[in-house]
Amino acid sequence: MGSSASVHPDARRGALALALRHGNVSVLHCGVDGRIDLAENLPDFWPYRDPLGFSVTEAVEEPLRSKLDDAIHLAREVGAPQIVDFTLEHNGTSHAFEARIYAESVESAKTSGLVITILDVSETRAHEMTLRALMREVSHRSKNLLAIVQSVAMQTARHTGTIEDFLLKFRGRLHALSSTQDLVTDSDWQGTRFHDLVTAQLSRTGVAVRSDPGPVQLKGLDPIIGPNTALHLGLALHELATNSVLHGALGDGHSGSITISLRVADADRLEFVWHELIRGNDTRPTQAKRFGTLVLEKVVPLSVSGSASYDPEPQEVRYELSIPAQQLGK
Repeated sequence: MGSSASVHPDARRGALALALRHGNVSVLHCGVDGRIDLAENLPDFWPYRDPLGFSVTEAVEEPLRSKLDDAIHLAREVGAPQIVDFTLEHNGTSHAFEARIYAESVESAKTSGLVITILDVSETRAHEMTLRALMREVSHRSKNLLAIVQSVAMQTARHTGTIEDFLLKFRGRLHALSSTQDLVTDSDWQGTRFHDLVTAQLSRTGVAVRSDPGPVQLKGLDPIIGPNTALHLGLALHELATNSVLHGALGDGHSGSITISLRVADADRLEFVWHELIRGNDTRPTQAKRFGTLVLEKVVPLSVSGSASYDPEPQEVRYELSIPAQQLGK
């Protein structure tokens, strides 16, 4: 392979210019007199399209002029490269750049030449801003989720008498939150479809959810439910399904049906309905109000800025949750 010395100067210059263009890199060179004698690949909107013969600071405007002047002085004084970040406006858009200033070593000279590389970092800065915004969003939502978990743990402990009972109920609620969180995460935190949420929560009971008549029938709308509403609605579904497995239509030796639906209540609200029927001589035992009831009647509706009614009768359970339309996802 031939050395670079065998390459024609025009070919070498063309190759370097092509590399600069594709790399969004501009190069300025100043002689010892401080005047620009080389300018390659400057952006189309650079203040001076032909800066040759000018000093670097003459080819820009304030406040960049002062920043470059200080950096050039420091590069010559300490002999170390200096970095200057700046932006230029073009057609209402800000373009971010990073300038690196190098002083050329020239023996027996009172001053030195300069090499300045200017890199367009707009895309990188945009990615960084997006990443920071996502990290803030993740942090915010993680804190919300931890607050929910802490509240569930405290209230579960308050309404249980033994460690074994606490662990059984808390694990179930924690798994319900985790299942919903998986759906929300898979959607890039946009939320989850209502039908997917119902199916995910009830599948943990081993019961298939169907759209046609069956033990558990799913009807009505299928909008995207926002992350916060999805977490709390998932918790409500867990409580209803758990109660049904323990005491209702989904329990061993019981028969019946459950209809789950989401419908328009009015222009500003949707209504979630769980309607459970226990057939024949089977009856649902009357229970004292515990944390599951508190979740359904207070925690969930307050958390979604809605309202709820819960009527657990011996042979029928009806739960209605009003959800403001703004709680839906995008």
